Amino acid sequence: MDFPDAANVSSIFGVVAPLLIGAAFLWVIWRTESRYVLLSRLWQLVHGKQEISDPQIREFVDEQTSLISFRMFAGVPVASLNEAHQLIEWTKLNGVQMRTLSVCGDLFDPELRQVKVHKLPSSFSQAWRLIGFFTAVAVGCGSLMSLFASQPLLSLKSTQRYFWASPTEVKPLWPLGAAALGVSDCSQAASANAARTTFSEQEVGILCDVLKSKTMPEFTRKALSDQRWALVMLVAFSVWLSWIGLFAWAAGFAAHNLAKRRIDPSLPGSQLSLDLPI
Repeated sequence: MDFPDAANVSSIFGVVAPLLIGAAFLWVIWRTESRYVLLSRLWQLVHGKQEISDPQIREFVDEQTSLISFRMFAGVPVASLNEAHQLIEWTKLNGVQMRTLSVCGDLFDPELRQVKVHKLPSSFSQAWRLIGFFTAVAVGCGSLMSLFASQPLLSLKSTQRYFWASPTEVKPLWPLGAAALGVSDCSQAASANAARTTFSEQEVGILCDVLKSKTMPEFTRKALSDQRWALVMLVAFSVWLSWIGLFAWAAGFAAHNLAKRRIDPSLPGSQLSLDLPI
């Protein structure tokens, strides 16, 4: 498959747009831990916006809407609306940002309103998460820059020598600044081309045969297209890995800082059973 150009971007967008909408719905379901949003949209599509006549059912639906709204905007998976109210009160009393609890993720118990200290990652684990994040970012940035290369990167099977290729010339990947071997140079002695380009005489012979081939233009075009598709996949994979690594580190960092504050999880006038390690 050829890499898309400006002529067919619009047709690709027509396919990608519905996929993005579907992905958005899946993200909402994942964040709210409920299919309520999808079911609500389907119900409105079939039944319209007519109000539910039964008061108890209407109250139940309103409560579910409020609960899912809290999960969506706060990012904290509370089990009930009452638990959400208590958590809001607790954060206001103790000066805790709801976003902090969302970043903590599974390391914070919204029911007990305390950090799961026994699950906190070690400093060594946090360091590895940062290393993984920066590695993924470096790979992603390198792949993104390589995406705009006008020549494919190829290698010789016999010598595993990497080189940049075009229909009329090849250039060694290393050392930088080495001279290119053009199809017009193949009339010279292999030893002279080897000394000038850093390719070996064996490699010069193979590469000259390739450059003289009539299939060279089509081969390099297809290789460049395949390379770009591979780089697109690598960029997407790197973004996914960096996203996971960053949020895993951020969860541990936020949970450690919140645990250091030793905030009382109870509310005024209420009793709460603590999740203490036995």
